[in-house]
Amino acid sequence: MTPSKKLIELDYPTDLVTKPVLSEMIKKYDVTVNIRRASITKGFGYVQMEIEGDEKELDRALKDLAGQGIDVNPIVKDIVE
Repeated sequence: MTPSKKLIELDYPTDLVTKPVLSEMIKKYDVTVNIRRASITKGFGYVQMEIEGDEKELDRALKDLAGQGIDVNPIVKDIVE
């Protein structure tokens, strides 16, 4: 097992804003999430987070989110450290 960390931004479509997608991802893929910044409204949501776990599990988890229609992007700007 190779532990890894990634800084990720998730952009949610309207139909997923009220769904527990992060909770389900954490249970399914055994990853740890540290939410750094988030904004949720009725029509849109975004989450900036650090995700940690085995490299293969991280990749699987992020692909799963993308497959649900969530835009998954690496963070290239500053977030709270």
